[in-house]
Amino acid sequence: MVGLSIRLFTDEDVDPRLAVALRQLGHDAMSCHETGRSNQKIPDHEQLAFATQEGRTILTFNARDYVPLDQEWKSAGLHHAGIIVSPRINDVGELLRRVEGHLHSQQRGNAIRPATLAGLTLHYFGKNSVV
Repeated sequence: MVGLSIRLFTDEDVDPRLAVALRQLGHDAMSCHETGRSNQKIPDHEQLAFATQEGRTILTFNARDYVPLDQEWKSAGLHHAGIIVSPRINDVGELLRRVEGHLHSQQRGNAIRPATLAGLTLHYFGKNSVV
């Protein structure tokens, strides 16, 4: 294992092949689809709660819902393992390259938020981040 500190959970809108590819590269990643939580109409706050319970940062394309959700959790004094919001990228290879770059950046302690990697801005909202 690569031993990165970020354990990833991909949201329903992210192609499940990303989690598989990340694991093949040694990352700790699982998808919403693999856990049986896709196509169930599970609300975003419950997906975030599940990821938090599993100690995982959630990766999503859904900025519209997850950015306010991050603020709601912080306002309520709740903590999560992080939210990474990415623009929608349908090419799994390209998304893999950019997400892996972000994960390695976080491992090196580059806690720049947002992090711009190869033209992709990933907004990472950790439990202690100020947005």
